[in-house]
Amino acid sequence: MHPLLGGGELLAAGLSTWILNGFSFIKVLIGFSLIIFVHELGHFLAAKWVGIRVDRFSVGFGTRLFGYRGGEGFTFGNRPEYRAEELAERGYGETDYCFRALPLGGYVKMLGQDDIVIDDKTGAVQMSQDPRAFPNRPVGSRMIVVSAGVVFNIVFAALLIMLVYLIGRQEYAPRIGLVLPDSPARGKLLPNDVILEANGKPVRSFDDLMNKTIFANEVRLRVERNGQPLPEEVTLQTEKSEDGLRRLNILPASTTMRAQDGSPVPGRAPEQNLLEGDKVLAVDGQKVALGTDVFQAMRAAAGREVEMTVERPSKDVVKGAPRTVTCYQRPSLVLGPDGFDTKGPGPAHLLGMLRRTTVQMAQDGSPAQRAGLRRGDVIAVWGAIASPRFEEIKETIVSNPGKPIPVTVERLTAKGRESVKLEVTPRAPFRLWGKSEPQVGVSFGSGTGEEYKPVVADVLPDTPAAELGMPRGALLLSVDGKPVETWFDVVEALRAAAGRRVPARYRTGADEVTGELRVPGDLMSELDLPPSARVVSIDGQKSAELTLPGGKKRNVPVSEPTAAREVLKGALAAATQAGAASATVEVRWTPTLAGEPRVAQLTVTPDNVDPWLMRVEYAYDEGFNFEMTNVSAGGNPLTALLMGADKVVAQVRQAYTFFTRLATRDVSASHVAGPVGIVTMGVEQAKLGVSELMWFLAYLSISLAVINFMPMPILDGGLMVFLIIEKVKGKPLSFKTQMVSTLVGLAAILLIAVFVTIQDIGRLFEG
Repeated sequence: MHPLLGGGELLAAGLSTWILNGFSFIKVLIGFSLIIFVHELGHFLAAKWVGIRVDRFSVGFGTRLFGYRGGEGFTFGNRPEYRAEELAERGYGETDYCFRALPLGGYVKMLGQDDIVIDDKTGAVQMSQDPRAFPNRPVGSRMIVVSAGVVFNIVFAALLIMLVYLIGRQEYAPRIGLVLPDSPARGKLLPNDVILEANGKPVRSFDDLMNKTIFANEVRLRVERNGQPLPEEVTLQTEKSEDGLRRLNILPASTTMRAQDGSPVPGRAPEQNLLEGDKVLAVDGQKVALGTDVFQAMRAAAGREVEMTVERPSKDVVKGAPRTVTCYQRPSLVLGPDGFDTKGPGPAHLLGMLRRTTVQMAQDGSPAQRAGLRRGDVIAVWGAIASPRFEEIKETIVSNPGKPIPVTVERLTAKGRESVKLEVTPRAPFRLWGKSEPQVGVSFGSGTGEEYKPVVADVLPDTPAAELGMPRGALLLSVDGKPVETWFDVVEALRAAAGRRVPARYRTGADEVTGELRVPGDLMSELDLPPSARVVSIDGQKSAELTLPGGKKRNVPVSEPTAAREVLKGALAAATQAGAASATVEVRWTPTLAGEPRVAQLTVTPDNVDPWLMRVEYAYDEGFNFEMTNVSAGGNPLTALLMGADKVVAQVRQAYTFFTRLATRDVSASHVAGPVGIVTMGVEQAKLGVSELMWFLAYLSISLAVINFMPMPILDGGLMVFLIIEKVKGKPLSFKTQMVSTLVGLAAILLIAVFVTIQDIGRLFEG
């Protein structure tokens, strides 16, 4: 390609981006102005309705550009401030409808609002004596005027959402994809379950389900499973999260379409790995329809490499026909904690062996991304610490703001593992005041990429690994005489050795050491259950009451290893009291998460009371698109309006909860966006289309309505407080009190505006 041609293409691409951003900015500006216009229109129409004279209805601030007044007609520039007598003499209308130079907002000027006169000699405050002046109207009439702006914003939001649902909007389907370990739905809802109703109301999308649960202590669900509605409702107790809202801690279902490239598989060509846009049709010859089907297949593979039949989009933009290719993947090995402490779940380990830390995600534009850290990188050295634990990495980041930290990562590629040296510099997020903690913009964990080299990052005390005397950073070489090259190999060797003491060989530095490793017995191993199995009940018990962090108690299903251990310990304790050395319990289990139950008998002894293999899971590599559904009112305006009203009610309650927690400092002010941040978010939504822009403006209109009705002087909510006091006392607060309160409120609003604006700008240049 000719260099000039290439440069021209880049210039054209950049120009088109600027044009797109420019048009999107104009759309957002118009939309924001429309929200303000609607708010002021509410005040204006209410004032006219209750008989208050309106001198000016202005769109925008600053210099008057043009406008219209009855009798005077259409005029340009500033106009005189006519007195009532002059208007009557000239035959002009009382209201000037005008546009001003700064279109970011608007206002309604009512008689008596700012035409106060103070006598030079006496200092007495003289209010307008006109019966149509705002202060001279009944309190109830003024309350109507004050609240009308907020009401109009709420109604406007409902109408916008109604229009969106008349068009139709893509939202997450109300199908369950994953039930998180701390979810109250664990053991009651299964992957692929479809939620039909929540508390007697239809559920059209996953967002709809969340909106119906965020303020409910209990939720009753009508569920469809395997194409058939369950005969009884599923009742769940919601969990209160840190933001004050209530959650079910479940995730929506995903499709089999890849949203990002899959993890590299050693020994396979790059085109044999999953790529963004690939649609998985089958796993090991078994057809799959949803992401959860892939998940089930990967669990069953238990670390084994699987063959995937994939429909891949053609790179030929002319033909565009997809082609079917064969790809290969291995599941991720997930280890769970064996209990809780005061802060939450303990560290995830395998008989006391901790795996090394990996990069789960590097945020766009973060110091980590600029340094070259990638998802799946295994942290071999961080600073001067080899095989660091998460706590050590965090401490190094916090204690080195602005200072480069040398990092060595092991990166999995199609050729194998590569060692890469990087340098990352922690940065403290922008704060106008107060001190922020330095960050690098990474989510750390242990999993993808680490499975291929069994390095023991650390050993927990009072565990079989600690009894072995294995030092930190040791590389496992063999277990029970079987060579282990991956963590998958380690798990399978330990599974086969459950209930025995076996030799374990490892390398530490240049030395190779062999010791004896105690491998406890285990429910999964002794009953020969597959890795994909799910325990339904033990000795008739489906759950156990556990004390969670914070002291709260909850019934946890025995499919969770911590609950299963409590039930087994209880059965063994009862047998011991009766003079027996063991207990025999019935275990009901299913081969998959949703299979038919099977029954087995387990002899419980002190050696197998902890089902440690239940903490070993195999998961598919995340990165599939979520399943979407078109949420529409079917062309029925009334249905669309009811759907809009439902969304508005939920959003108003969420907004009030957020701002209340912000006022009590339960939520950081860093979560608040000002005009710059709002416009930035709006531009991104505008790029997605008119429907998404309307959705964004609807939620913005609701947020502004909630803010404006906060009980703060100068806001409508503060004025409403003044009117309530006047109604109760029978007379208004003194003019001085009102003025001082208003000035304090104005100063607070200006300070907040400056704060959020500087914070928004700081975010743009952060890092």
